[in-house]
Amino acid sequence: MNSSSASRKFRALYDKALGLSRRPLVANTISYTINFGLLLVIQLVFFLFISRALGAADYGLFITIVSVSIMAGFLVGLGSEYLLLQRVAVEPQSFDRYLGHSLIMMGLTFPFVLPGTIALLYVLIGDTVPLSTIAIVTVSDLLLTKLVILSAQSYMAFDRARKQIVINVLAASLKLAFLFVATLLPGSLTLQEWAWWYFAAGILSALAACWLVLRDLGRPTFTLIRDDLKLSLLYCIEFFAIGGMKDLDKPVVVHTLSADAGGQYAAGFRIIDAASAPVRAFLYATYTRHFRQAQDGQASSLAFGVKLLPVTVFLALPVAVFLLLIAGFIPLVLGEDFAETPTVVMCLAFYPLLMGLSGVGADILRATGRQRVRMALLISTSLLLIPVVSLGAALGGLAGAALFRFGVQIALTAGTWFFIFWTKAPAPEPDETAG
Repeated sequence: MNSSSASRKFRALYDKALGLSRRPLVANTISYTINFGLLLVIQLVFFLFISRALGAADYGLFITIVSVSIMAGFLVGLGSEYLLLQRVAVEPQSFDRYLGHSLIMMGLTFPFVLPGTIALLYVLIGDTVPLSTIAIVTVSDLLLTKLVILSAQSYMAFDRARKQIVINVLAASLKLAFLFVATLLPGSLTLQEWAWWYFAAGILSALAACWLVLRDLGRPTFTLIRDDLKLSLLYCIEFFAIGGMKDLDKPVVVHTLSADAGGQYAAGFRIIDAASAPVRAFLYATYTRHFRQAQDGQASSLAFGVKLLPVTVFLALPVAVFLLLIAGFIPLVLGEDFAETPTVVMCLAFYPLLMGLSGVGADILRATGRQRVRMALLISTSLLLIPVVSLGAALGGLAGAALFRFGVQIALTAGTWFFIFWTKAPAPEPDETAG
């Protein structure tokens, strides 16, 4: 009797779990968790190889180039890939026009962004790295990575998380495979040599991603959607500021301390970023639903966002505990060059929690038409990041840089939720809410 009762309870729980897994939100969350879980494994293996192959100093220089290039990449296309995501999530039939618009905008802006990015990097790191190496890595991230991102956003607009997984995992896997081959060749791998392998992996990733989109979603209709340029520019500025919040601290540490210190700091942040996979997966899975909830008004959007907060906390707290437990073992894996990386990881262990809380708030502001408020918050905190991290590094080395960095993230999270309750959503405008 007890066995039969237990069997029925187990069956009921199984049926309930199966039913939940078939809900779109849960299914997409699971898909994105798998996506970021696979990326986590690949990125950690890649990180282990690249950090050991290049050493802390060259790794710090490589991350500086990549960080600045990725930030500059938000200027390529002027936010058109995020515009595509918002518009197509609501009107799937408009995909071909917004894909064509994105490609046109990328073609128009890339020639202007490239030389400025190379010049800035040359100012930051000088003759330490050959100009040709800077240029190769910069082109890879400004153009090739951008095409991969546009392809992933296209699938995300249709809630096709599994195909987005294919694109993201393929891009990461190719870099890992090329790195593995490069380390097997005779002699030690230099940053100059790795730049060419990085470029080749980027070409293959971009070609594969574009081919999948053309096959599954259709060809672009090349047209410039002038009515949406304003909203697109807002997205560009906002995500440029987001990129600044994520990556500006690395070159600041390199410039304030040294390439070696910057490599150790970047390694710690890479581990934090990889461990944030469950939180980031949840934010991705719920992103387009904020726009749909906003169709029913600000109250609906806010209620939806508030319901997401306990889940965010539930996902982030175990990550923090995990990071605190494994921090001391990092030098055993990465080598003595990264002896101070555990300090960075411990100082930033609760960063995924703040990222999740501010991310939910950002989606509410964005979906309810308060992009300008969100943009102002991001720009102000990004600009604050440079002097604050520089001051922290000067006062307390890597620990100071990490703690001051964490303080800026606290300010962003608090400011985001303050303005959610303090400001009202504007009345809908045709040029910003409909294609």
